[in-house]
Amino acid sequence: MSLLSKVLYLCVILLLACLAVLPHWATIKKEAGNIYATWQHVRSPNRQITDAQQPEKPNPKKMRERMIAPPTAPEPVVATTEQATKADTLDPFILEARERAQTDPEAAMQWLQERGTGAERLRGMLEVVALWAGEDSESALLWLESNAQGLARLETLNSGIELWAERDPRAAADWIDGMANDGSKIAAAKSLAVSWGSRDPEKVSAWLKTLPDDEIKATAALALAETWPQKDPRAASLWAFQLAQSSGDVRPLKNSLRQYALENPAGAEAFARQLAEEENNPSGTLAYIQARAEIDPASTVDWLSSLEQSDPFHRSEYFAQYTEAAISEWTKNDSIAASAWLSQQAPSPTRDAAIVGFSESIQRFEPEAAAAWANTLSDPERRMEQLSQSVRSWAENDARAALSWVIGAELEPALQEQLARDIGID
Repeated sequence: MSLLSKVLYLCVILLLACLAVLPHWATIKKEAGNIYATWQHVRSPNRQITDAQQPEKPNPKKMRERMIAPPTAPEPVVATTEQATKADTLDPFILEARERAQTDPEAAMQWLQERGTGAERLRGMLEVVALWAGEDSESALLWLESNAQGLARLETLNSGIELWAERDPRAAADWIDGMANDGSKIAAAKSLAVSWGSRDPEKVSAWLKTLPDDEIKATAALALAETWPQKDPRAASLWAFQLAQSSGDVRPLKNSLRQYALENPAGAEAFARQLAEEENNPSGTLAYIQARAEIDPASTVDWLSSLEQSDPFHRSEYFAQYTEAAISEWTKNDSIAASAWLSQQAPSPTRDAAIVGFSESIQRFEPEAAAAWANTLSDPERRMEQLSQSVRSWAENDARAALSWVIGAELEPALQEQLARDIGID
């Protein structure tokens, strides 16, 4: 390529570059001026560096503290009023409900009853309750009890009770005591037990003692048994055990022990072993076995089978009930695995107890298998009792199928005749 061609080629490239830069010339000129001004500022001898601008000197101690300290959570982002209400402006109905509630909450509720429908009305009522109950919980709940209906009544009452319980749970409890004995009172008592119990379960326990033994107290006790163990599972389990001793209701005990076993398996087992040594009835220990079996039935059955004769669980006269309860829970979870385990066990009172639990658990869905397993019990008296019970239950739903099985099964003639008479088909 000649020298002239090279010069022409270079000129074309420069021309194209100029054309490309030309639209952005003003911006480039401005940025160049900023860079020049900054350079002059840096070179200026009169520039002073403030303390805030001074670079921090390395501090080995602080650096080490930063390295070993756990990471801190980021500061919560506080939305501005404009940001907080931006979503509300997208829903004029809810926004208007809030505005009306600030002026006259009762009138706002009336407006919602007339204008709102379905889920929209419920959302609006919850918004009004949040504002109204914050100012006057008793008036808000009194209006709801007298005027709200259906799902809206239950949901808004629960919301109001929760808000009131945060400020004055004792006053909320007194108000609930004066409510009419219906579903709303039950729901309100449950809501109070959950909210109050998460902060001060002992006071909720004292409040429950003042209530009569009815569905309201039982529901609130169940709610407390689900909340208290999250704070102190042992204290909750001890309270629930004492409640079971006095009222006979073991459901709170089972709930608290299940949570205890999840939070601290060793502690829950030690607590249940103490109950097995001290109590005169199996309610507490049985509740623990059921709770543990609900978490892991297979390991619970294996654990029971491996206990030494001297173990408080094993030496109890109620050990057969414990095994029956564990295998029953296992059957609900995995009947095939439970039946396989039973098939490998040698005849014994423990195996008989497990068979009873298994047979009763599958009775509803597999009546023929339930009867067949009942027929394998090694104790003749218990075998006759369980087999009769299984066949009668089967006959209530399908008498002809039950009779057909009885006729074809390998049974003693006297037992066969007795079972056929129990079925009652000529």
